[in-house]
Amino acid sequence: MTVPADPIDVACTLAARLPQADITKLAHAVAQGEGAVHALRARAASQVMRRACDQVLDCLLLVSSDYLAGALTAASVGANRAKQVQHIDVVWTGPNSGVHTSRLTSSVVVSLIDEATTEIVLVSYATHSETKISQALHRAAERGVEITLLLENHDDNPSYTSTYTPFPGLSARRWTWPLGRRDTSSALHAKILLVDAKTALVGSANITQRAMESNLECGLLIRGGPHPRAIRKHLLSLKAQGVLV
Repeated sequence: MTVPADPIDVACTLAARLPQADITKLAHAVAQGEGAVHALRARAASQVMRRACDQVLDCLLLVSSDYLAGALTAASVGANRAKQVQHIDVVWTGPNSGVHTSRLTSSVVVSLIDEATTEIVLVSYATHSETKISQALHRAAERGVEITLLLENHDDNPSYTSTYTPFPGLSARRWTWPLGRRDTSSALHAKILLVDAKTALVGSANITQRAMESNLECGLLIRGGPHPRAIRKHLLSLKAQGVLV
């Protein structure tokens, strides 16, 4: 015998999984009754939304439409507020100290790229086509994620000796900090991975095998809050001013 799902648990799970706009549509349909939910399911293009409709139809066997619509709306508000709360974690590369830390830099970088749904901005000084990161970026491009690379290069910084172009064949916008727009002794030395303007990894690690696996590197992983958006805004402003091209 299958135990019916608790409607509050269902509402909270759906609010965490679905975009707020979809939860709003779902709650509105639920408030109108089963017929409206069936109609929404028939119109839904995604399997996720159709499954959500099935779940709330099951819940409507247990509770009233007004109760469930209210639960969905309240859960959506709570989930949205939680997303605004900033969470900061520490990411390391290097020898094990025996003290609990977050995951290694390499796994964090790949997982963040795989999380991206709309945009990736990658800023790095020394950059190699590290295999796992390259594969993750190509997967993101295939999903339609817009990728922007801001990488140091020899033409704009003669002190940077590598003439290799990282990630050849990757569908991405490639920005530079031209030699004519910077002091001759300046380097593009920032290391940033920005995902969907919601998550930022800022640290010491370049996109190289040593930085990902063996150097002593440290970074801060920032989820939510204003700072990822502020980083993106700063870079876009530099681009608009012609500092980056």
